[in-house]
Amino acid sequence: MHGLVTAVRAWADGAGAAGVFIVAVLDSSVMALPNATDALIMYLTIQRPALWWYYAGAATAGAVLGSLPLYLLAKRGGEAFLARRLSGPRAAAAVAWYRQSAFAAIAVPAFLPPPMPLKIFVLLAGATALAPWRVVMALVLGRGLRHGLEGLLAMRYRDGAITALERYGATGAVVMMAALAAVGLGVYAWHARREPA
Repeated sequence: MHGLVTAVRAWADGAGAAGVFIVAVLDSSVMALPNATDALIMYLTIQRPALWWYYAGAATAGAVLGSLPLYLLAKRGGEAFLARRLSGPRAAAAVAWYRQSAFAAIAVPAFLPPPMPLKIFVLLAGATALAPWRVVMALVLGRGLRHGLEGLLAMRYRDGAITALERYGATGAVVMMAALAAVGLGVYAWHARREPA
């Protein structure tokens, strides 16, 4: 992780917001660049704190644009795409759940850092024909909150924010996923008890 951050810093000085946008597009589409966009936002914000919102916005726009080809590819394949990747008695239940929870199922992974996957949920959105505007809004919400928070943290804590990302990024993601899963199970259990027998 340290080598990645060092390389990103060396390239970032001349890349600016355009570089943030390009990295976010690549990370959301054809490549996996874990934490590269996050580190780039933080590094550039430390150099120019007043532009934190600009870098966060560029990253969010890049994430949306990079995700759209995956969405369109899966949408074109539709049910055939699902049939090739999901089989067995639980597949229909999983797809039904996703159709009901699709907005949150995109926005939450978009907010959480790696190792939380996002591409699979974008592909499912296309395969289940979720409206494009809902996909875009979920991505804007999730990535916008994540990158905006990163920019604000970098503006406030400067190099300490990048050090924390390097040291605790993956652990923090696992903790956040576990907390969200616990909340989700709690809500499910509460609704199940309220249903009449």
